[in-house]
Amino acid sequence: MAPRPDSSMCGSTARVSRKGQPLEETLDRELATRGPVAAALDHATLGGLVRLTRTEPGLRAVWLQTYDEAEPAFARTLADRAGLPADDLRPVVQAAMFNAALRAAVEHHVWHTGGTPTDPATARAELAAILRTALAVVREGLT
Repeated sequence: MAPRPDSSMCGSTARVSRKGQPLEETLDRELATRGPVAAALDHATLGGLVRLTRTEPGLRAVWLQTYDEAEPAFARTLADRAGLPADDLRPVVQAAMFNAALRAAVEHHVWHTGGTPTDPATARAELAAILRTALAVVREGLT
């Protein structure tokens, strides 16, 4: 089964993410150590699932719902990182941006690789690069 951005993954990120540390560094560490999020990645399954979200409305709804359900956990993690209260608007908005960036990056990666078979290490490296780019866009914000 493909990984979902659920609260267990957010908890993992919360433990390894440090205040002031760029999220890209947290991502790099997670991928380099094959932590719980990275270990859950089965690129062939994930790719097939994401490709189906383009043609299967029910699957698309579930895909989007998983991201929606993860957003409050991302907001709590970001609030903790910044030393902000859980009900502060800033981490809520940041979580929405972060969550959308993750979804867009995964979809972009899958839709632009077109199911081209690659070895798992190459697939992980390509996805990591796209995730880093998406997080950099979030960090830049709207200009």
